[in-house]
Amino acid sequence: MVRRTFLALVGALLYGALPAIALAQNPPNGQRTINQVSQIRALTPGSGTFVATKGFYIGDATACNVAVKGAQDASAVTLLNVQSGSIYPFSIIQLLSSGTSCTSVFGLY
Repeated sequence: MVRRTFLALVGALLYGALPAIALAQNPPNGQRTINQVSQIRALTPGSGTFVATKGFYIGDATACNVAVKGAQDASAVTLLNVQSGSIYPFSIIQLLSSGTSCTSVFGLY
C-alpha cells in the first residue's frame, strides 16, 4: 500500500512537472514562447522609433542614464543610474540621444 501511494505521488509530481519542462525547452522554428527573448539587437540613441522591445539590457561598464519612450507612453522618461549588466523589463519604442549616457544598450525581442 505504501509503495502504491509513493508511486502515485511520484507519477503526479512528474505529470505536473512535464508542462514546465516542456515550456523551458526551445520552441520549434517559427513559434514563439511568451516571456522568452528570441532576438537581441543593439539600440542606437536618436535613431527614431523601433519595434517595441520586451525589455532592454545595459552593457556599459559603469552606471549611466537612459532616456526612453515606453510603448504606451506619450513622452520620454529618463532613467537615472541604471546599472551595468542589468536587464530592465520595460517595453520601449525609442532610445533618445538627449539624456542618454549609456553607450551599450541592447533591445530584447
